[in-house]
Amino acid sequence: MASSERLIQLLGLFSTAQPVLTPARAMAALGASRASIYRYLGQLEAAGFVERVPERGYVLGPAIVELDRQIRITDPLLEAADGLIDKLSAETGGTVLLCRFHGNKVLCIEQSVGPQAPATISYERGRAMPLYRGATSRIILAFLPRPMLESLWRSYRKDMVKAGLPSSFAALRAALAPLREARFCETTGEVDRDARGFATPILDGARVLGSLSVVLPAGPLKPAQHARIVSRLMTAGARIEARIEATRLNARQKKSQESRK
Repeated sequence: MASSERLIQLLGLFSTAQPVLTPARAMAALGASRASIYRYLGQLEAAGFVERVPERGYVLGPAIVELDRQIRITDPLLEAADGLIDKLSAETGGTVLLCRFHGNKVLCIEQSVGPQAPATISYERGRAMPLYRGATSRIILAFLPRPMLESLWRSYRKDMVKAGLPSSFAALRAALAPLREARFCETTGEVDRDARGFATPILDGARVLGSLSVVLPAGPLKPAQHARIVSRLMTAGARIEARIEATRLNARQKKSQESRK
């Protein structure tokens, strides 16, 4: 295995549950020698991606913070949503979540808390969540290509069924079809017991990037209030997609012009 793959695997061993990585744990996880692990950790430390803590092991380093700041400034999805997240939160009163599809997870990359936000929301910036529980995740699930969806179902079938999804792949696709048609999903109490989530996908052409959600307390809503929340959410999602498309078309036009020079 290439050393670059080993470095990536080492970074993947850090988590909130195990924030300190010891050489012994790294050796066991990667099946590499002590000398190799110390060499990899030394390379990561020199680049600032990890930092050694005496008598404990290694923690993530300051280069991660630098990259996070760069993402906040330059992430195309965040750029496309600029100004719309806070506006939607003010219009609906709920907490608005902008999330990315990441591997087999959903990652919150931006959050705006409204005046009627639930007391508890598990989604927060940087926290990865599963793809099969709650509106925020499930609307992404509905737009995954069939091979990707089937692979996910095979790997996490038990968890998906436990979350209330069908036990057969055909039934799962049938259950997700209406969400895909409506471009909207609403669930109550699936992630946080006292919260209701409304979500719409964020697409770049045919590819699903993530989702935009409004989270409110689980209590009843008047029909007019419900309709207004859904309308504002769908409008905001469409505007984000339009900005993404405009950026892509501008880049394509610029590339075409440069090629003709």
